[in-house]
Amino acid sequence: MALSRLSIQNLRNIQAATFEPCDRLNLIYGPNGSGKTSILEAIYLLGRGKSFRSAYSRRIVRHEQPELTVFGRIFSADGRLHSLGIQIKEGRFRAKADGAFEQRSSGLAALLPLLLISPDGDKLIKGSPRQRRRFIDWGLFHVEHEFLSIWQRYNRLLQQRNALLRRKRRDLLQAWDNQLVAAAERLDQFRRGYVDSLAHQAQQFLLRLLEFEGIEFRYQSGWPEADSYGEALRTNLDSDLKAGFTQRGPHRADLGMRVRGGAAAEVLSGGQQKLAACALLLGQASVFNQGKRENCIILVDDLPAELDTHHRHAFMQLLYSVGGQLFVTTTDRHLLELDPFPEKRMFHVEQGRVTPEKEDGD
Repeated sequence: MALSRLSIQNLRNIQAATFEPCDRLNLIYGPNGSGKTSILEAIYLLGRGKSFRSAYSRRIVRHEQPELTVFGRIFSADGRLHSLGIQIKEGRFRAKADGAFEQRSSGLAALLPLLLISPDGDKLIKGSPRQRRRFIDWGLFHVEHEFLSIWQRYNRLLQQRNALLRRKRRDLLQAWDNQLVAAAERLDQFRRGYVDSLAHQAQQFLLRLLEFEGIEFRYQSGWPEADSYGEALRTNLDSDLKAGFTQRGPHRADLGMRVRGGAAAEVLSGGQQKLAACALLLGQASVFNQGKRENCIILVDDLPAELDTHHRHAFMQLLYSVGGQLFVTTTDRHLLELDPFPEKRMFHVEQGRVTPEKEDGD
């Protein structure tokens, strides 16, 4: 999977830009505020249906312009050509995939799978369990075809149970609990299997980036391990009725990470947390690439600037080794040693204008 053409109109400070990236490493460089990150934001819009920088779509439309559009041409591994288009007008979001309106973000994600590595990626380590659940579920969505339907079923049943709890309808709960337990246990099975695969891949990257062993991964299901989920619901029923919602289950799951006996968020320094998050995302990309015929796209937003020379080089080597199409932004192209990477293109961004850099000999 690779973007072969990207066109952007009226996204932040980019009035109009069209460029053709290569299938492997694309370096986008320029000063702060030039529009580098906006290019990644445009690609993210195509694959996720939302911005990673703002929850409000109006804020990313160029000032005093009526609408924003992003268009991407995508080649899949089997040689088929696909198109994706995004429009944001008067706060309304519309998407088209291969000429047909696409209502679901899952449809965009299936066509353009991508991961983002950004300076605030350490939130994966020190952030909320919800962020880590989303991280796990993104991976499962792409490698387990049954996952989405099971996840949707569990959440519908959870909403119904919570409605009954608020109404204090103890008499109706058992029938819904039986269905909820079945969906929860299947969801839990998917997640446990995925975390095992992820941990195996991530450990290799952790060893290269952090240069020590001892990081342990543990999937926490969201209820006591000694109990089945059915037992956990029965044990907690009175408390749930009082609270008015279900307090235990896969919606409270987490990915625990421990280093030398302590929580990773407490033991690792800020820089080490960023590197650990990079390792997790590279591990996720590896699981994806090994489980699918396609490679996912990886976006890297200005992370190399925060690393010393040794770790920048190690990170870029690992990033390239994962495979697939890469988009990396930096303020200074000389921060990265690019000679080891034969397949690459460079683009200079200045005041919202994107200029391909001619290769030597052109």
